[in-house]
Amino acid sequence: MTRDQSAVTRWGRAGALYDFVASIAFVTPWTAGPAMDLLGVNGDTPALLFATLFGTVVVMWSIARWRRPEPLLIGIDTAGRALFSLWFVWALQSGQPEVLVAFLVLELFWGAAQLRALVRR
Repeated sequence: MTRDQSAVTRWGRAGALYDFVASIAFVTPWTAGPAMDLLGVNGDTPALLFATLFGTVVVMWSIARWRRPEPLLIGIDTAGRALFSLWFVWALQSGQPEVLVAFLVLELFWGAAQLRALVRR
């Protein structure tokens, strides 16, 4: 593994760990409800369903990237972070709670860090 590939691995795994920690509370309806309450987000049944679907997929995806931090997977994740950032901006412009700014900043940070490692390899 070259030095640049190890940077991709390090940043990819770090991003995966962040995603795991940030999303684990959204894996079940029993934990997602209180998490949504803390964020000031409506936790009705349809929203709770989508939050748990999202939480489950992100946690599984983070485990896959942790186990196999390959440039292809990290590249796909980096593109996903760009899209997630767009959706956070859209939600904020639609009047959603400002706490989402923190998630937007983190998505932009991890996306930029991963992109930099990928470009330098």
